[in-house]
Amino acid sequence: MPLPSNAIAFVVAAASAAYFYPVAFDLLRPHLPSLSTHLPYFHQPSQPQPYTCPNHTYTTQLISLDPLLIYISSFITPLEAASLISLGTPLLTESPITGSGSDVSDSNVRTSSSAPLPVDDEVVSCVLARAEAFLGPAVLKAGRDDMGSPQMVRYTAGQRFDVHADWFSRPRLDPRDAERGRRRLYNRAATMFVVLENNATSGGETWFPKLDVPRTSSRGQQPYSPHPQGGLAFPPQAGNALFWPNLHPNGTGDPRVVHAGLPIADGVKYGMNIWPRAFFGPDA
Repeated sequence: MPLPSNAIAFVVAAASAAYFYPVAFDLLRPHLPSLSTHLPYFHQPSQPQPYTCPNHTYTTQLISLDPLLIYISSFITPLEAASLISLGTPLLTESPITGSGSDVSDSNVRTSSSAPLPVDDEVVSCVLARAEAFLGPAVLKAGRDDMGSPQMVRYTAGQRFDVHADWFSRPRLDPRDAERGRRRLYNRAATMFVVLENNATSGGETWFPKLDVPRTSSRGQQPYSPHPQGGLAFPPQAGNALFWPNLHPNGTGDPRVVHAGLPIADGVKYGMNIWPRAFFGPDA
């Protein structure tokens, strides 16, 4: 209902008294509650909070020393995972596989969907910075190498990625370098695979068929299980990640880290591939 003009004048007077004459405001204070029910309420829309890249809270577990394989718990937060899934879902297409010199599709080998994630997105940039800090200078040479473009993957019931290597059999030329005439090639120096979401009741493990079961005295629950065909299988746990180098020191691929994404029984699994790039050649 409209507020009477005399009530408006009273409120203005009270506000002025509060500012200029605090003692006078104390005299007016008892009369203000009776006006509160008559004052109109104007809704102030909430402003979106700016995103702040949080400090990491992850923990690590060494699974294998040679070849190196590290399990990372709580690498990303649920909010980051939800943001990445929302960002990548509209961009999903049939997943490619790496051929000798280019990406090709092969539904007999890889049946998932995938999407490139834009590196200028603030959440993507935050996760990449966290991954780069984890890698340190041992994997990437400052001023030469980079983190590359991450890829989101989605697996639905029955989808899989058979045993494969992430490194290229022949190093590649970045299209931007080709345009500039820059003489350098790159390969995927390492892989960090992050599980964003998983609601499957079973399946979806990341399987390393050539890794031996670690000899450890730890009695705690391990993040892997022996696979019936040999090697180690890691069930997908949302927020957790696996890290391994792909290349030997001489730049050739390490066949011991071939792996597979096993099919899920139902539901959906989302993951994120981060492939740091090592460059070679005269202009590297």
